[in-house]
Amino acid sequence: MKSSVKDLEERVLSLVSQEEMWEHCKVLNTIHRQSGTEGDYQGVEYIVWTLKLYGVPVEVFAFQSLVSYPVRASMRCLAPEEREIRCKTRAFSAPTPPQGIEGELVYVPTKAAGVGILEEVAINEYAGYDVKGKIVLTERGGPDGLWDAQKAGAMAMIHMWASDEDVIHEMISSPVWGTPTPESAQNLPAIPTVSVTRADGMWLRDRLEKGPVRLTLRNDVEWHWRELRMPVATVTGRKEPDKFALVGGHLDSWYVGVTDNATGNACLLELARVFNAIKDDLDRSVRVGWWPGHSYGRYSGSTWYCDHIYQDLFDNCLVYDNIDSPGVLGATDYSNVTAMPEAKHLAEAVVKELTGQDSRASRPARAGDQSFWGPGVTSLFMLLSDRPAGQRAAVGGSGGGWWWHSEYDTLDKADPVRLAQDTRLHALALLRVLQSPVPPFRLEPLAQELRATTEKYNAKAAGRFDFGPVLKAIEGFEQAAVKFDSRADKAAAGSDAGHVAAASAGQEVRAVTSALLKALRAINPVLYTLHGPFEQDPATPIPTLPGLHLVNDLDRCAPGHDACRSRKDAYQFLLTRLVRERNRVVAGIIEAARAIS
Repeated sequence: MKSSVKDLEERVLSLVSQEEMWEHCKVLNTIHRQSGTEGDYQGVEYIVWTLKLYGVPVEVFAFQSLVSYPVRASMRCLAPEEREIRCKTRAFSAPTPPQGIEGELVYVPTKAAGVGILEEVAINEYAGYDVKGKIVLTERGGPDGLWDAQKAGAMAMIHMWASDEDVIHEMISSPVWGTPTPESAQNLPAIPTVSVTRADGMWLRDRLEKGPVRLTLRNDVEWHWRELRMPVATVTGRKEPDKFALVGGHLDSWYVGVTDNATGNACLLELARVFNAIKDDLDRSVRVGWWPGHSYGRYSGSTWYCDHIYQDLFDNCLVYDNIDSPGVLGATDYSNVTAMPEAKHLAEAVVKELTGQDSRASRPARAGDQSFWGPGVTSLFMLLSDRPAGQRAAVGGSGGGWWWHSEYDTLDKADPVRLAQDTRLHALALLRVLQSPVPPFRLEPLAQELRATTEKYNAKAAGRFDFGPVLKAIEGFEQAAVKFDSRADKAAAGSDAGHVAAASAGQEVRAVTSALLKALRAINPVLYTLHGPFEQDPATPIPTLPGLHLVNDLDRCAPGHDACRSRKDAYQFLLTRLVRERNRVVAGIIEAARAIS
């Protein structure tokens, strides 16, 4: 007899084995998983061997990817005093000539210190700074920061870390998401970049306050085409086998990378084992992917998967759950998690039930193998648990641990108890997607985000651009979303009816599920992509409704600020672009409203 929903949830939670996952972490703690190397292949072999031991079907995909390995870097201050400064270069940094480069240093302050992503991407932080032919020192070190320095004419960039740990974190400098196309390849970095500690960066700033500073900089970075191997396991559901939840995380790491992301690899193995153990009770399928090329190819593994099974994702994928940096020592804070608006309540409910904490689910950032926005797949989680406030460095993972992306990310930085807790959270959330008659998503919060964002842009336009068609389309979608959410609730409840009503209830469930997926496929690419459903946007900030976010450039291009013809041209060009983006947004919203009406 099939288990009840509650019984199945309790069974799944009880099946999660802390001891099983910790053994995987011990093994992975011995393997340097650098993409496209023997260590990477050894990691793949271990994943595949374990899955076969568990009886879980697995397929290994192999493909060519452009990857980059930082090799070495050195920096020396020449004036006003001589000093060697410890530094590391980055994957996809442009290398210097063998003799290095020499230049004058200039400091450019930022509003986005740390990994360095600006919320308002239209802000030009280089305005008023002459950096042409100079070496930039900045606390804004993300790929968008490097891109802005490069566009401003800088010779090289030094990223001074925002927090005080005496560690230089490994990074990737390319903004190009996945293996480049002829068009996106134009955005690969063309200048060298290195990282220094905050202490050394402040030492350089202090010298700048007293007069000119000159540096020599050398770095060596390799760029290669390598074969990457990617295991994807499948546990097939019984009722709707074609429909599936996709859960994945990156296999490659810096050094042994235990909390980023060996713990995630162990969590994925455990999810595959647990769901395989209950496969006779699963309504829908689960696919589990270990993505290569995360840190060395800018998410090239998950991007390849999206490109090559695009239509299957579009037709059948219910949710993507990204698992990165679970099970971190001291990571007990679940107050900030990520989920798209339609899955926000699901994420928050699971956290509350299993931890007792109130969490706030915010929209996912353009990072962390979020490669599935083009086909409109709902995103659930990215990172999960954090170390408490006051115990976090300015880093992009490992729960805020200072050891992130460094040689110090070893087994002692992980916690088996925390790993089991995080794995249960993922398991419960996924199970509810797999077993709910209608996927447990809500469209009204999505409509509310559309309205709030559009009203913000409308205020920014100050009458210079007409947002009326967008607001009208949103009004229709809001009304349809409220009715549809109620209908979905009734359909799910009706699926438990007696045998007489079973056929009609099942038909209603299928109709509502189909309409829900059609609506999300229409509207999520509008909400989250700039270049549309089939291209990958760069690894730089992507605001909500990114096409209409360009309204923030109206002030900068306003002809009243500059009488020259080029400024007038820029303003009119921007208005033309905004009209086309408005058409794209309106069409997506109307299509979504029609689907659920």
